[in-house]
Amino acid sequence: MENISSNLNQNLVIIENISPENGHGEYAIKAVSGDFIFVQADILTNGNSALAARIFYKNKEKNWQIAFMKPVGNDRWEGKFQVQETGSYVYKIFSWVDPIATWQTEINRRLQKYLPIADLIPQGLKLLEQMSRLASKEDTALIKEAMRLFKDKNRVDEAGQLAGSFRFTEWLNRYPDNRLSSETSEFSILVYRKKLEFSSWYTMFPRSASDDFGKHGTFEDVVKRLPRIADLGFDVLHFPPIHPIGFQNKKSRNGGQKADESDPGSPFAIGNFNGGHEAIHPVLGTIGDFKNLVLEAKKLDIEIALDLALQFSPDHPWVSEYPDWFEKTGSEQIFASGQLTSVQPDFYQIKINEDNEEAFHGALEEIIRLWISWGIQIIRVVQPEKHPFYFWQKLIENITVEFPDLIFYAGTFTRPKVMNALSKSGFALSDSYFMWRNGKYELEQYINELAYSSQKDFYKPIFWTNTPDINPFNLQSGHEPQQLIRFFLAATLSGSYGIYGPVFEQLVYESFPGKEEYWNSEKFEIKHWDWEKDTKVNYLIRLINAIRKENPALQKTNNVHTCFLENDQILAFLKNDFAGNKLLCVVNLDSYHRQSGMVQVPVHMINKNHDETFIAHDLITDACYTWRGEWNYVELDPHILPFHLLRIEDYHGEIY
Repeated sequence: MENISSNLNQNLVIIENISPENGHGEYAIKAVSGDFIFVQADILTNGNSALAARIFYKNKEKNWQIAFMKPVGNDRWEGKFQVQETGSYVYKIFSWVDPIATWQTEINRRLQKYLPIADLIPQGLKLLEQMSRLASKEDTALIKEAMRLFKDKNRVDEAGQLAGSFRFTEWLNRYPDNRLSSETSEFSILVYRKKLEFSSWYTMFPRSASDDFGKHGTFEDVVKRLPRIADLGFDVLHFPPIHPIGFQNKKSRNGGQKADESDPGSPFAIGNFNGGHEAIHPVLGTIGDFKNLVLEAKKLDIEIALDLALQFSPDHPWVSEYPDWFEKTGSEQIFASGQLTSVQPDFYQIKINEDNEEAFHGALEEIIRLWISWGIQIIRVVQPEKHPFYFWQKLIENITVEFPDLIFYAGTFTRPKVMNALSKSGFALSDSYFMWRNGKYELEQYINELAYSSQKDFYKPIFWTNTPDINPFNLQSGHEPQQLIRFFLAATLSGSYGIYGPVFEQLVYESFPGKEEYWNSEKFEIKHWDWEKDTKVNYLIRLINAIRKENPALQKTNNVHTCFLENDQILAFLKNDFAGNKLLCVVNLDSYHRQSGMVQVPVHMINKNHDETFIAHDLITDACYTWRGEWNYVELDPHILPFHLLRIEDYHGEIY
């Protein structure tokens, strides 16, 4: 079926309610290399004629491949195919009224009821003749032998047996009569490498990497930190901007206006006489030093991710070279008092319009290509919603056609529909609202939205515990059990998650009163961290990251199933992998009090009977619990450990 035949009647077969798709096919869905794409559609026709359906799919540069679809009830059909390579794929559904299958169905119906079939044999002979004109040389000989059988009136019973045989069904599938058919338009799939779906992020400021108090860190200092970051189990090291920082309107501690020479300024105010986005802050080191850092990180299976912030210091070379590109208006800044006041900004925003779009697009693409030459494959764009969606769509398409392994990440916590639009526009990875989902009900609602709504086909989230910009209210107590709860939720609910470095590990929590902003934020000053300090938080980060790497069920986001448990302070959810890896996560959301209850395990999802015994193996403590059937007891003390990470294993009669 290499060539799809021309349709005699496009309306004879109706194909609708197709999934997966994004915006009725206007945008691509997202997948990871090795994924199976499960396709479903309503396919129907008038009368009782049998239908057949196939999925045609291909990498855009290759020939069509074919996957079968089968009916699953109520005119719903499904099929699947696997995407192996990164890049762009397309698929479409082709369905037809199948006279051969219709005839075979009637033959089988009569044989089952012991009814005569002689009157159907002539039609079968015509169908075989039609098949023989399409068949291979080997099959042609067999089909002609079958035709001789169908012509012999004394061998009707044998002809009926052949009509219902596996061999006849094989011929039917190889050489169908698909003249009465319909096909859909093409649906796009963008296939990424595994890193899109499964990654553990660690954010740090390179300028705070020094061992010496008060000394500006360098890339060489960061290289010294790499073994520790790798030991903790992180595979993405994320930096805020690493470029020269502007002098005009430079911010002092806590974003104040009276900066002196000792204040390093905000790395988000990019550019001075040393250069802009194409340059490295000279105190951090040279471009050679940065490339060496990228290579040393790669040896430890760590990728470096950079922030692309379109925020330009008044000293940025482009500001004087292209003055019409920028909005030079006032902005709002939070002072140490917590008051929101209009001040002179330390950076300008680009204003994209029809006069500068092409030039700015070219200049930005040149910057990105330069970063790629440095070894960068993950770019986090800061607040991309400030610029037109079509601008990003064009830019990302241009770059990823040549560099399909490059991941663009939309770094913003703007409105939900805007975040969806950015994802549809080409951003592979997106920020999420996890930081603001605390109670059991809102957590369940949010993870079910990500896993089961249309978002699952295009929105790939990352769950952050905290960021340099956000000190969430749920972490502003410095209470260690709460810190552990938020980490565990992020690391187990989402395939990709992240923490903001030593701040999170060392329980730094001071904030502006009433604000989700760190007091004495590292954005405005150099910090000195005890990089050798080990804590309970560190211990569990290291352990859970190792468990994530060993258990495929934790390497996806949309394979979550929330479990019923009457206690509103305990959240339970199952993570399943097709290969049989099954993990039940149970979390006490109350960081101060012991909580308990009966969790309802979905036994049908773990391949157990309602009265079957199995082992719930806690991968954190190595304790094993003998459980039976649906309802099982859990109890968690947050001051000891506020969660279970239970792998479901077969029971072999051991006593625990």
